[in-house]
Amino acid sequence: MRVEIDTVWCKGCELCVHFCPKGVLQLGEVRNAKGYLVPVAANIEACVGCEMCERICPDFCIDVERQ
Repeated sequence: MRVEIDTVWCKGCELCVHFCPKGVLQLGEVRNAKGYLVPVAANIEACVGCEMCERICPDFCIDVERQ
Protein backbone atom coordinates (compact mmCIF):
# COMPACT_ATOMS: atom_id res chain seq x y z
CA MET A 1 0.00 0.00 0.00
CA ARG A 2 0.92 3.60 -0.49
CA VAL A 3 -0.75 6.45 1.39
CA GLU A 4 -0.06 9.89 -0.05
CA ILE A 5 -1.03 13.00 1.92
CA ASP A 6 -1.23 16.40 0.25
CA THR A 7 0.43 18.50 2.92
CA VAL A 8 -0.40 21.76 1.13
CA TRP A 9 -4.17 21.34 1.54
CA CYS A 10 -4.20 19.46 4.87
CA LYS A 11 -5.59 21.47 7.79
CA GLY A 12 -4.51 19.01 10.48
CA CYS A 13 -8.03 18.07 11.58
CA GLU A 14 -6.83 14.56 12.55
CA LEU A 15 -10.01 12.85 11.31
CA CYS A 16 -7.91 10.43 9.26
CA VAL A 17 -5.82 9.58 12.33
CA HIS A 18 -8.87 8.91 14.51
CA PHE A 19 -10.85 6.93 11.93
CA CYS A 20 -8.06 4.63 10.70
CA PRO A 21 -9.05 1.18 12.00
CA LYS A 22 -5.46 -0.09 11.92
CA GLY A 23 -3.64 2.91 13.39
CA VAL A 24 -1.63 3.52 10.24
CA LEU A 25 -1.70 7.31 10.46
CA GLN A 26 -0.44 9.52 13.23
CA LEU A 27 -0.01 13.25 13.58
CA GLY A 28 3.45 14.20 12.37
CA GLU A 29 5.92 16.71 13.71
CA VAL A 30 6.22 18.79 10.53
CA ARG A 31 4.01 21.82 9.92
CA ASN A 32 2.79 22.81 6.48
CA ALA A 33 2.91 26.39 5.15
CA LYS A 34 -0.37 27.19 6.93
CA GLY A 35 1.10 26.09 10.28
CA TYR A 36 -0.86 22.86 10.66
CA LEU A 37 0.72 19.62 11.83
CA VAL A 38 0.06 17.08 9.09
CA PRO A 39 -0.39 13.33 9.49
CA VAL A 40 2.10 10.73 8.34
CA ALA A 41 1.75 7.04 7.51
CA ALA A 42 3.87 5.88 10.43
CA ASN A 43 2.66 2.26 10.42
CA ILE A 44 2.20 1.62 6.68
CA GLU A 45 2.77 -2.14 7.00
CA ALA A 46 -0.52 -2.37 8.92
CA CYS A 47 -2.51 -0.71 6.12
CA VAL A 48 -5.19 -2.96 4.63
CA GLY A 49 -6.30 -0.48 1.97
CA CYS A 50 -9.76 0.18 3.42
CA GLU A 51 -9.51 3.80 2.21
CA MET A 52 -11.33 5.07 5.30
CA CYS A 53 -8.80 7.90 5.65
CA GLU A 54 -9.34 8.89 2.02
CA ARG A 55 -13.12 8.94 2.43
CA ILE A 56 -13.18 10.77 5.78
CA CYS A 57 -10.82 13.60 4.77
CA PRO A 58 -12.95 16.75 4.30
CA ASP A 59 -10.34 18.35 2.05
CA PHE A 60 -9.56 15.32 -0.17
CA CYS A 61 -5.90 15.36 0.88
CA ILE A 62 -5.36 11.60 1.03
CA ASP A 63 -4.84 9.11 -1.77
CA VAL A 64 -4.52 5.38 -1.02
CA GLU A 65 -2.96 3.23 -3.73
CA ARG A 66 -2.71 -0.51 -3.76
CA GLN A 67 0.58 -1.60 -5.25
